[in-house]
Amino acid sequence: MWSGQDVLDVGLTPDQASWVVGFLNPVRVWPYGSYGIFKRYRVSLKKVVKHSFFDNLMTTAVLLNTVVMAMERYNMPVEEQILLEKINQIFTWLFIFELFSKLIAVGLEKYLADRMNWLDGAVVCISIMEIVLVSVLATGGGLSAFKTIRVLRTFRILRVARLLRALESMQVIIAVIQKSAGSFMYITMLLFVFIFIFTLLGMQLFGGRFDFPDSGKPRGNYDTFNIALVTVF
Repeated sequence: MWSGQDVLDVGLTPDQASWVVGFLNPVRVWPYGSYGIFKRYRVSLKKVVKHSFFDNLMTTAVLLNTVVMAMERYNMPVEEQILLEKINQIFTWLFIFELFSKLIAVGLEKYLADRMNWLDGAVVCISIMEIVLVSVLATGGGLSAFKTIRVLRTFRILRVARLLRALESMQVIIAVIQKSAGSFMYITMLLFVFIFIFTLLGMQLFGGRFDFPDSGKPRGNYDTFNIALVTVF
């Protein structure tokens, strides 16, 4: 059993000591058995998920998934709808792979240490619930299950927030907003006071006057307080 002091007592020069340190630092001691194999795999996987290429690849996937979601529209052809659904499933499985890869590589504790991962993990978990409900619906689920799936699909939009990870300046702004969130309540109250004042003012000036002979009464008017409040808002 040699200590570091015993090695220094051999009489190495500073250059030789630096060479020894540089030679020994990359050397890792792995446990025996299956746990050692798992450790090797985990370290290799950690290098992959921590690499900038992997992060840029996931960011590109989010951008492409956003474009695909933006292509959905009312009265869309059935063929195009099926194609977009398959592409969305591919992206969903890609994000599921990313989630489990990071969990295996860094562990649950380090994964949850990053607050942005909370949003990523929540969206992926909702996507997993959607896949499960789709399989249940395919085997004879009711209409309520289909409506639930339509609601869960709206959470796909939250994947766009993953783009904030790549914008360091945006993260600073979000941190400032979080620290000053309490002050926004007073600003909101002040704005609603102004809306209330101008609602009463509009009722005094324009009440009963927005009734045109050709088009009739417009949707926004000042005849009642409720409609006037919505109109000012």
